[in-house]
Amino acid sequence: MTDPQVIRRHFYFSAVQERGFHRLSFSTAHSFWYHGLGDDKGNMADLSAKNIKLFVFDLAGTTVDDSVEGVPLVAVAMKETFEKHGYNIDAEIVNKYRGMEKREAIQCILNDLHKQRNTSPNIDVEVIFKDFKYFLNKHLSSIRNEIPGTTDVFRKLKSAGLKIAVGSGFPHSVVEAIVSTLDWTELVDYLSSAEKAGHGRPHPAMILSAMKFFGITDPRSVVKVGDTKIDVLEGKNAECWTVSVLTGTQSREFIKESNPDFIVNSIADLPDLLLNGKLQFQS
Repeated sequence: MTDPQVIRRHFYFSAVQERGFHRLSFSTAHSFWYHGLGDDKGNMADLSAKNIKLFVFDLAGTTVDDSVEGVPLVAVAMKETFEKHGYNIDAEIVNKYRGMEKREAIQCILNDLHKQRNTSPNIDVEVIFKDFKYFLNKHLSSIRNEIPGTTDVFRKLKSAGLKIAVGSGFPHSVVEAIVSTLDWTELVDYLSSAEKAGHGRPHPAMILSAMKFFGITDPRSVVKVGDTKIDVLEGKNAECWTVSVLTGTQSREFIKESNPDFIVNSIADLPDLLLNGKLQFQS
């Protein structure tokens, strides 16, 4: 198992491999390989479902409907936060960095805004992050719905003896609140967050912490499910299987650039990957 080492924040913008972790450029996203598997995707269809022990799910956009009057919660909170500090941003720039730990996302947004102005940001990210948490909690009560089919899928996986973990770039208290609100306390076996794990995506810390909790050492017995490119990178850095869903804000074409192992329309389609005791490759 790869030792989780600290990864430079900008590492996912190049297409080489370093210290066992995948590093992927958004513009050269197809130059990826699989540890111990080669590039023959036919091998994937031979992976027996009985060897899967753990599913690690993202929250917003994957299992949780995070819409606040039609706009994702994180986009609403970010917009209000940046407006407080004199910036006008739209949902597009927020969506670009969905899935990241929110301090890092804030820094990336600031960098983009000041790059457009040819200036350098001179504001403390921690100050903005504190305000972001305020606006996030302000709207958290609006999040009451799951992505359709999520609870049913969780129950099916649990009945098959599989473990379920969730991980998110949201603060840990928000992760706990969402799981409680959606009555998943008895279904989800392990809760993680970038805050709790100590690293945000694409670092695999959240997945590795779940594996450690369950005593799982083989990453090929783990499936990471998410709705963003950075979810895929997180999974690849943990060397586990990656499943992308299309219920978030990123398109199939955009996500496909990160070369996930499987793409399905939504979490409700996940059981179809386990038909006949085999993972079925989705073209």
